[in-house]
Amino acid sequence: MHPLSADANHQPQDRRISTSETLMKLFCSLILALGCLASGGTAAAQGYPDKPIRMIIPAAPGGGVDSAGRILAMRLSDTLGVPVVAENMAGAGTMLASEALARSQPDGYTILMATSSHIVNAAVRKIRRYDAIRDFAAVSLVGSTPDLLVVNSQSSIKSVADLIAAAKKAPGKITFGSSGLGSLSQLEPELLKDAAGIDMLGVPYRGGVPAVMALIGNQVNTLFLGVVALAPQIAANKLRPIAVTSKTRLARFPNVPTMAESGFPDWDTGTWYGVLVPAKTPPAIVALLNKQINDALKQPEVRNKLSAAGIEPQATTAEQFSSLMKSDLAHWQKVVKKLPQLKIN
Repeated sequence: MHPLSADANHQPQDRRISTSETLMKLFCSLILALGCLASGGTAAAQGYPDKPIRMIIPAAPGGGVDSAGRILAMRLSDTLGVPVVAENMAGAGTMLASEALARSQPDGYTILMATSSHIVNAAVRKIRRYDAIRDFAAVSLVGSTPDLLVVNSQSSIKSVADLIAAAKKAPGKITFGSSGLGSLSQLEPELLKDAAGIDMLGVPYRGGVPAVMALIGNQVNTLFLGVVALAPQIAANKLRPIAVTSKTRLARFPNVPTMAESGFPDWDTGTWYGVLVPAKTPPAIVALLNKQINDALKQPEVRNKLSAAGIEPQATTAEQFSSLMKSDLAHWQKVVKKLPQLKIN
């Protein structure tokens, strides 16, 4: 046989062997790459955290979310072994803080102590810079608090009935403060206006504390806001509570009737606080943070501090908190559909 003929006969087999080896190498490389992707989150969590964590608080110092954030940050600093630094970022009804988190690296080093305003905003506004559900990963609920309806302690208004009567006597003249457009404290008076058939004028502020100061200074007539921000001013006899938004009275204010007792039987509103991280944060890091937060909320010292601030501690799984956010969004979207004037363009 001619040598060239022999080479020609053997060449296809050599090529088949070469091709098989190449395919095997590609297959092994693919398996290795998939393994790296699958273990990437775990590997990231194994070294986490090894530097300070930034906790964004979407309000000025002194309010409920500020109290919840700082109490939790102090405990997490001890258990995680790195500083958890609280940073107040007020503005745009908490949207500035939400956007800042959405734009952060999904590495667990930037977290947000969110409030229910994060979801309310999504129902009443057309937010273009982020999606309140898709761009965030829920970590855990931290707690909740009902709101109080208050007036200046020198006001002649001593009940919800008095407030309604005053608003009917002077349509559009009674003013209510709020912690910002799109906040729960802005929606609650709007719900009251609709339910009672009255007209009041809203005055939004950059956070709950400025709104409280405005009420103390008689710049507005009334205000719905969380217990945390209002309790010190009530104790100092600067503000008078006339109703609580929960279904039952508060042990702290046993003589203050509920909105249901004041003529609105279906009324049940309040503010929740919970921790969010950017979407695509490794699940292992989310799980670690959830465990640390849940462990913190079991500690008597943390629970007592939250309770003293008017916040009921509530630990959840990440999935439970995510479900709460979605159900809240659906609820407020229905409210806005019924009351289109609540929509903010």
